[in-house]
Amino acid sequence: MKKIVYATNCTENSSTALKYTYANRKIFDADLIVLHVVTSAQKLSKKETAKLLTEEKHRVADFCSSQLGDSLENLDLTISVVTGESPIKGIQDFVKDMNLQMLVIGACGARPIRELLFGSTAKEMITHPEFPILTIPQAYEVKTPKKILYTTDFEEEDVFYLKKLVETFSTHSSKISVVHIIKKDDRPEKIKEQEEKFKWLKSANFDSSKLEYELIYSNNVVDALSKFIKEEDIDIVAMLERKNQQKSNLLHKDVVKQIYSSVKVPLLIFK
Repeated sequence: MKKIVYATNCTENSSTALKYTYANRKIFDADLIVLHVVTSAQKLSKKETAKLLTEEKHRVADFCSSQLGDSLENLDLTISVVTGESPIKGIQDFVKDMNLQMLVIGACGARPIRELLFGSTAKEMITHPEFPILTIPQAYEVKTPKKILYTTDFEEEDVFYLKKLVETFSTHSSKISVVHIIKKDDRPEKIKEQEEKFKWLKSANFDSSKLEYELIYSNNVVDALSKFIKEEDIDIVAMLERKNQQKSNLLHKDVVKQIYSSVKVPLLIFK
């Protein structure tokens, strides 16, 4: 069975991500693991570490119960508390060799230092993704995703991840908008070439009936995507880490960080 790991620091900043993941766990068809990384155990003895981990596991259990409104024994999830030299290293070590569908983490948006640090963890991980990562904004309304935006640069990997999106969301009547940004001043033959590439995507070997395709003409990728997300009331933005970032406009690290900071909807990053 595939796993979804929701990483938490048990603060209000991460509560929306917990509620969102729990409410939509059946869509993703995976077991849910709530993970908390303890970074303060590096200089403790084994006995002290064991005591700390037990205390932290109780704290995570109380957090889940209070946020989800039910006792732990009635909740469809598993809690894991581990030690790590940093939140990122602890997460990476925990999911290593796991059949991981995605990591879910709360997006930063709060003042306290502890929450700000965890938000920084999310920002760092989405610019160096080793596995699919879904970030959930703090104040986001928990709901079933119905409109998905996928940004494409017409690469072979796009077909694989579009197929995964279709398989995940098609049974829930979700619409997937496949968008490519093209510069306003591109030559007519370049525009024609991009239109032909959409035809290539449409002919791929998966059910594309849920897909809608659109070219957007803009010299500013972030502004164009932000406008589309707002106008189309998008529920999830899905992006693929591009191997050739010099060739790609859509997932340069700076673009990812700007989308993460400015767009107030869940952001799904594929490796």
